Formats: sequence, C-alpha cells, structure tokens
Amino acid sequence: MDDFTAVIRADGGGWDETEILGDAALVKVRASAATLAAINLEPGFLRIPKHTELSDTLGDLTAAERNAVLNELLSLGYTQQEIDGALPANWAAVTLEQVLRFASRRRLKPRYDVASDTIVLDGPVQPVKDIVLVVV
Repeated sequence: MDDFTAVIRADGGGWDETEILGDAALVKVRASAATLAAINLEPGFLRIPKHTELSDTLGDLTAAERNAVLNELLSLGYTQQEIDGALPANWAAVTLEQVLRFASRRRLKPRYDVASDTIVLDGPVQPVKDIVLVVV
C-alpha cells in the first residue's frame, strides 16, 4: 500500500490499515476515484465495490464479486467452516462490517527465519487493530 502513498497524498487523501491473517491488511483509503481504480488493478488488492459504509449490506454484489470476497477470506487462511460459522450463507443481509470484522479476527506474529532469509508468519496469535479505528 505504501507504494501508493505519494499518489494518494497528491489527491489530498490518506490511508490507514490494520494487519490481519495471511500477511495481509485491511486498508481504508480516501483518494480520487481514479486512484482507487488504479489501486484495485494492482495484484494483491481487492476492493469490495460499491460499499463505503460499515452498515452497507453486500446483497447487491454479483455472484462473481461475492466469490472474490469469499476466495480472499479463504486465501488469508480462514477455513470454509470458520466462514460458514460466522457469516450466513445468504450474503444478502451481511454487512461490510461483518465481513471486515471476520477478516480481522486474528493475525500471527511474524518472525525472521535466518536459514531461508524470509519473514515467516507462524507465531502466536496477535491482537488486531479494530476496524472502527482504521480512519483517514
């Protein structure tokens, strides 16, 4: 996300994040529509379209958009069973807040692995900054 800081600031915007499971982050960005579109085109970013308020329901997402959100949750390391237990199967009434709260349930403490010269995310569960504290 930091790669976009200069462009976002040029828009008069800003961004904030909370780190989550899967070496990922939930990011809130205030920027022009063009900048938001450019960020969304980059690999590793997923924008939930048409939703800006935590109270927005996801019922108007297309099947492909819902599947993209579901696949993102799975790629973070959550299981289908965890998702099914936390979110109703029919996403018509699910809010953006419910999805983001689920995604930000946990993260794992990183450690440096000398042998492979990489950061490994296999440590104990760490606290996550509450999504309502992610502000710009």
